[in-house]
Amino acid sequence: MKDKQAQADEAEIRGEGAGSAPLPDAGREAPPAGDPAPAAPREAPALRAGGWMVPAYAGALLALFLGERVVPTIEWLRYALSGLGFLTLVLVTALRFATAVRETGERRAVERALAILSALGVVAVAAYFTTTDAGQAMLGVSRAAPELRARVDAATTVAWIALLVMATVPLFFGEAALAPMRRAERIEGRRVRAATLSGLTLGFAAVYSALFVFAASQLDLKVDFSYYRTARPGDSTKRVAESLTEPLKITAFFPQQNEVGAEVEGYLREVKAASPQITVEMQDRLLVPALAKEAKVTQDGVIVLSRDSSRETLTVGSDMKSAGAKLKSIDADFQKALLKVIRPARIAYLTVGHGELNETAGQVAGRTVKDLRKVFESQNYTVKDLGLAQGLGSEIPKDASVVLVLGPQKEFLPEEIGALKRYAEGGGHLLFALDPEAKVDLNPLAGIVGLTWKPETLAMDRAFAVRRHNDSDRTILITTRYSSHASVSTLSRNAQQAPTLFPGASSLDKQGGDELKVDFVVRSMPEAFADANGNFKFDAESEKRSAYNLAAAVSKEVAPGADGKEKKELRAFVVAEADMFSDAAIRAGANGLFALDALRWLGGEESYAGEITTSEDVRIEHTKEKDQVWFWATILVAPAMVLGLGLFITRRGRRASGRRA
Repeated sequence: MKDKQAQADEAEIRGEGAGSAPLPDAGREAPPAGDPAPAAPREAPALRAGGWMVPAYAGALLALFLGERVVPTIEWLRYALSGLGFLTLVLVTALRFATAVRETGERRAVERALAILSALGVVAVAAYFTTTDAGQAMLGVSRAAPELRARVDAATTVAWIALLVMATVPLFFGEAALAPMRRAERIEGRRVRAATLSGLTLGFAAVYSALFVFAASQLDLKVDFSYYRTARPGDSTKRVAESLTEPLKITAFFPQQNEVGAEVEGYLREVKAASPQITVEMQDRLLVPALAKEAKVTQDGVIVLSRDSSRETLTVGSDMKSAGAKLKSIDADFQKALLKVIRPARIAYLTVGHGELNETAGQVAGRTVKDLRKVFESQNYTVKDLGLAQGLGSEIPKDASVVLVLGPQKEFLPEEIGALKRYAEGGGHLLFALDPEAKVDLNPLAGIVGLTWKPETLAMDRAFAVRRHNDSDRTILITTRYSSHASVSTLSRNAQQAPTLFPGASSLDKQGGDELKVDFVVRSMPEAFADANGNFKFDAESEKRSAYNLAAAVSKEVAPGADGKEKKELRAFVVAEADMFSDAAIRAGANGLFALDALRWLGGEESYAGEITTSEDVRIEHTKEKDQVWFWATILVAPAMVLGLGLFITRRGRRASGRRA
């Protein structure tokens, strides 16, 4: 029994068993000489048909490319290369289908799939020929309307490129997977199918990306994040362009293939799209010397706006390094030139003699109105002083488009109040900024336009701007509460992103009577309170929280003038704070936009309301305390955090290594 068991174990180890042939044994005798020899294994074919097809297919596509793109002007060579390439594609595709019919099993399915992809490539090339001149003439597309012809050409171009990509990429992927197995008796069809599907997926992704880029190129949208990016036309500039009723010609003189010229052309094209009255031309002054001489242009980088006999020039420059800053503010400069062309200059009078903000003598730094003057000049206003010598005590000049009273520190004389009142009753336009810090009675000014001025300074203990880092900062009100009136239309559309500052504001109210139309366009936040005792704290017994009126727009239609042709309207804009128009306030918040919208409404140009875009760098200002925080944060805190993180990761790695050990 032991001998039999040992023999069975030995047979199992050697691979012998029931139903299995014994393994060859070195101790066994060779078969007799007369017995037939065992059959030799079947040899794989030397080379399966199809290995040469991919190079031939790629060569055919290369011949087509050379004929259609490299030598299209040499007729005989073009037709020779293109014809040879197309015939080769057809021949290779036909042989692929023949190979697929001859094969069996997995190989047949693979060859059939590759043949279908090859046929799809032939269809793509045939679609390409419909975009050529001969193909369009054969199909009758060349006789269609230009717009229809352009659409058909775009559609067929997209179609043949998409078909070619989705045919060739999976074809080459499948052939690359099949190549190592062509000599094998059997192939792994799953591997070839996976490679083909991968190529098809990649082809679809490429086509999708190309179509996305093509669709995006057809949209009139542009996003530029570069440092020297050009400002785009703002809503205000577009609305000014839309108001044109007569043709306006814009000629930009730049050298050909100039980087600055390309940026300017993009900006002008967007302006042109806003009005059919605008025509834009890009000219090289050296190629059109007569036109440059007529426009009085002697250097590159000049934009000329002309309308009838009016002409304005805007110099940008042709070198990107020097013109970069001007490209960032081109919208404001262009609008200024545009307003000069479409309407005559207007005059804005600023009263003097009462310690107003516009009187530079005795004013502290930041409490001037230089930036406000720039706002007026950007709208084609000429700013002049108005004192007793200029008629403030008798009669306001008849050429006054608007009269401004900015934070007087002294009371106005009765004669001056009378002159302003007569100007208002005659349909004049006024802007009053009443400062409670003056400690004088400015209520007569507010009374000219039917308002009551309350001189108590407002304060807030929950939301305010920080300047001195003490309780006095509570008087620097921040508000985003605007009405829908035209004088604050831009701010009301962007309320949360456009807070305005009112440093030391008072409040307004309406007098009795319904003769004047009064709209309180700006209110304080509901947490504000009138700080009567000046302690910057809310006293519940004597003070109350409320939304106070900070600005008012007053209007009234008056009788026509002596000629009876022009109907006039009184317009007044009253602000219960003057420092909001100072340089410091205009640079800190949306006060500049507030002043711009108010000016447009006073001038009857509220339809121009909107932002003027700019790409200029925002000035960063730090207090001494902030500088100290940044210093210690970068010198001590940040390195300590990096060091601590490194120690933590190192110790954690060592503990993990110890546990594994």
